[in-house]
Amino acid sequence: MENRLQFHHVGTLVENMADAISHYTDLFGPESVSPVIAIGSQQVNVCFVKMANESYIELVESCGEESVVSKMVKKKVTYYHIGYKVDNITSTVSELEQMDYRPMDYFHSEAFEGKRCIFLFSPDMHLIELIEK
Repeated sequence: MENRLQFHHVGTLVENMADAISHYTDLFGPESVSPVIAIGSQQVNVCFVKMANESYIELVESCGEESVVSKMVKKKVTYYHIGYKVDNITSTVSELEQMDYRPMDYFHSEAFEGKRCIFLFSPDMHLIELIEK
C-alpha cells in the first residue's frame, strides 16, 4: 500500500447526536464541530469533530430502526470504523482485495461532497471506509 491511505477519521456511533455534539463542543469548542449531514443512502446523520489537522471523529446517529447502525447502537457498539482518503479508490480496493479485505457496495456520500466511498471488512473483521479524494 506504501502509505496511500491517508487517515481522515474514526467513526463512532452515538444514540443522540445533540447530546454528543454538546459534549464535544464543551471539550473542543463550537468551531471544532461541523454541521450535521444527513446520509440518506445509509439512514444516518453524521457530524465531524476536528481533533487535529485532517483528523476527525465522525459521530454517526441512526435515522431509522432498520439501519445496521441502529442495531449496533442497541448492542452498545460505539467505535465503528476508520476512514481513509485515497487518490484512486478503484485500484486501492483491488489491492485490499488481494489482502483478503471484503468490499461492500460503492456509494456517493453527502458528507464528502458526493465523492465515491466504500466500506470494507479487514481479514480480522475491522471495518474501514475509503473516501476518494
